[in-house]
Amino acid sequence: MKIIIYYLLLLVFITLVAGSLIIGRPDSMGMNQMLGVSAALILYAIGMSFADEGKNQNEREVLHKNLANRAALIAATVVFSVGILYQLFISHSIDYWLLIGLITINLTKIISLIFLENKK
Repeated sequence: MKIIIYYLLLLVFITLVAGSLIIGRPDSMGMNQMLGVSAALILYAIGMSFADEGKNQNEREVLHKNLANRAALIAATVVFSVGILYQLFISHSIDYWLLIGLITINLTKIISLIFLENKK
């Protein structure tokens, strides 16, 4: 049941972002549009931060959680990399937030691997 709520939050967030971009011009959003998108993003971030944080029942659930985390890491890395490449070759400029996001994802993985290796 919990996972359905998280997917519904994702659907609401995507709908609000898409709706605000369709209704108004994306380069000049009004205050109501910005507040709506910001509120949806905050709700989504809070909801997804608690996704599957309960007590794991068995090894199979732990394996599924680890596989889901790996898939999310790969997807985020691909999306940030494609965004950076697109901006470099098409726009001839780079958005530093994409670069910071990509670096943060990879640094977090490296630091957590080092921490978990030394914890043993």
